Amino acid sequence: MSKSSTRRHVYNLSDLRARAAERKGGDTLTITIDGTPFEIPAPGFWSDEVKALARQSKTDGDLPFVRALMGKERYTKFTELGGRSDDLMLLLEEYKAQQGVDDLGESSPSSTS
Repeated sequence: MSKSSTRRHVYNLSDLRARAAERKGGDTLTITIDGTPFEIPAPGFWSDEVKALARQSKTDGDLPFVRALMGKERYTKFTELGGRSDDLMLLLEEYKAQQGVDDLGESSPSSTS
């Protein structure tokens, strides 16, 4: 009787996330207003709630998505300084262009493609 050659692959979540952040150039995006920085998680590092709201934003508008992405308190401060939800959408569009993707749900092309 031969022994089974089944292999188990075990990955550590924090290691996976760290490698993904390194490949994508970080796990956060920062936009500044008059020198005040506001960070949001980069696509691929969003909570499930934020990701669902991103999909809904195509039909329901982007305000609930942006508020969840930034958090209520930071979004309030962002808007008090003159920021708008459209500004964060511009940031995400810029990020998409730099990553070479058409949709934030896609992963960026690998270096071997």
